Formats: sequence, C-alpha cells, structure tokens
Amino acid sequence: MLKLPSIFVTGTDTGVGKTVVSALLGLIYRHLGVKTAYFKPVATGGDGDPRFVASILGLAEPLERLCPYVFTQPCSPHLASRLEGKPIEMAVILESYTYLSQKYQAIIVEGAGGLLVPLGSGRFISHLVQDLSLPLLVVARPGLGTLNHTLLTLAVAGVQGLKVAGVIINRYPSLPDPATKDNPGTIAELSGSPVLALVPEMAESNLDILQLEKAAQDILRSHGHLIEHLKKFA
Repeated sequence: MLKLPSIFVTGTDTGVGKTVVSALLGLIYRHLGVKTAYFKPVATGGDGDPRFVASILGLAEPLERLCPYVFTQPCSPHLASRLEGKPIEMAVILESYTYLSQKYQAIIVEGAGGLLVPLGSGRFISHLVQDLSLPLLVVARPGLGTLNHTLLTLAVAGVQGLKVAGVIINRYPSLPDPATKDNPGTIAELSGSPVLALVPEMAESNLDILQLEKAAQDILRSHGHLIEHLKKFA
C-alpha cells in the first residue's frame, strides 16, 4: 500500500493560494488510495477555507475537529485571538490533530499566512510546524518578487530546523514572462529545495470539485516526481 506523509502547507505570504493547493494535494492523495484528512489549526476571517476543503474532500468530520480555532476578524491570528478573547492553546490543536491522525492515513495541514505569522505568547506558525513534526511544503507566487519571498521563507525554515519537502508555485500562467519562466529553476538552485509542481491559473472564486479533480489529475500526469519525492518523507 502506498504510504504518503502528512504535510504542513505554508505560504510565502497571505493570499498565495494555500487552500487551493491543500485541496489539490488532498485529491491527489485520495486518487492514489490514501485516506486523507484536511486540518487547519487556525482560521481568521471566518470558516470559509476549512468548509471549502472539507466539501471538496467529502469530509464529514465536525468543523471544530478540522479547524479548532475560527476567528471572524480578518487579521493575524494573534490579533484576532486578542480581539475575540480566545487564546490559542497548542493542547487544543494537538487534541484535534491526534483525533484525525487516528482515523486517517495522512493529513494535509494548512497554516495561516506564512511561517512568521504570530499566534500570540511569542509563538509563530513556524512553532506550530515544529510541534506537529511535519515536513513543510511552501506555496509561492509565480512572478516578480517571489524570489525574495520564497528564499526568505526557506531561510527561516532552515534556521528553525524545519524539514522542507519542497515548493509548489501556484497560479502559474500559461504564457509566462521571462522572469516567471526563470523563477522555478532559480528558487531550486539558490535554496536547494526542489520545485515540485507548477499549479496553473484557475478562476479560484468559483472553483468546484470537477475543476479541481481535473487539475489534480493534470498535476499527477505532468509532475510525477511530486509523489516520488513526497514518499521520502513518509
């Protein structure tokens, strides 16, 4: 039986498409026969992200298990937590993660923003990755500016001793300009972390299961090394 790792999906910034990539990974895992759950420890701005991925993956788990902390304020978790008077406790997150890990073969964990997004009490998303002991998948933008953002993210991961599985570049255009075309190779060369897939641009405002299933199958066909590489972290 194929064994694939649970993985932590972070981004080089907010809004880079971590949720869509998490849904795609979940579909890819399931397509390969791996019973897969999705977990978002902290969501701000409402519960849209966990509800979306849960619907795509057909997860019937209670929302509080898939996302133990949902804040309505669309801001950093440390501020949302303070404004709503609800401290973020690692024990609560670990309880839900343990519950899912006992029922599923792999869990796709989605962070909030990037690695240095604060959670409060001197803790960051990077500490959450450490606590869960998961390999890291970095979702990056395709165009100008992504070299700095991506290399900074990977540098922080290295300083904090995180295992980096690789980088996925999201919203890759069908007609990339010279900088966009050069970025995947430069990221891999300068960081030593492989770029595992280029996810094409999609109309993310109205994505449905059929579009995501097609995209997942396309990624499997065109990026076969993605699965072979991830198997090393299982």
